[in-house]
Amino acid sequence: MEILPIVHEESGELTGVCLPRHEVIAQSAWCQTTNIFVMNAKNEILCHKRSSVKERMPGVWMTHVGGHVGQDEDFDSNALKELSEEAGIDATAQELIHWRTTRIPSARVWVREYVILKDLPVESLIPQPGEVDQFAWFKIEEILQNFQTEPHNWCVGTHDFYVEYHCLRAALTAAQHTGAINPSSPLHSWHPLARLELGGSLA
Repeated sequence: MEILPIVHEESGELTGVCLPRHEVIAQSAWCQTTNIFVMNAKNEILCHKRSSVKERMPGVWMTHVGGHVGQDEDFDSNALKELSEEAGIDATAQELIHWRTTRIPSARVWVREYVILKDLPVESLIPQPGEVDQFAWFKIEEILQNFQTEPHNWCVGTHDFYVEYHCLRAALTAAQHTGAINPSSPLHSWHPLARLELGGSLA
């Protein structure tokens, strides 16, 4: 039985109360989750298609992996576990770049968000049965275009993925310059992306 720690709605701090997951859902209690965005040196984002048997958002494409933080976990250990379980990606805590902790009222969670740089062929990834059907690398332009034309088939970022993409890329750039990460190949140069307006096109 999965046990989740409950947090204060306004601060995200632990209350000291832990509940089984089904009670958390039934009570709409606030808890903690992680989101991990995986990017490669080409500035592509690893997206996955949720399993068709999932209760929530079956078959929807997502820009990140992650999950609820359990009673005996912290954010970092949960993020590493989710990478391993959902995608078969082995990583260390030093590779995780924590770029934001944010509150999501609609989901009643406080989520810690990470970005990690991994140059992996999609064929090497191992989708978790019952959780993930497929992985694919997408360029940011493709993700925003897909979300515009098929919003029901995409869960893109947390709040505003146009802004979040630049934050992710900036976090990786800063980590590289400070020596926190040492990619096997240099990060590609990039320029700010024009916002995709409804009914418009990418500049």
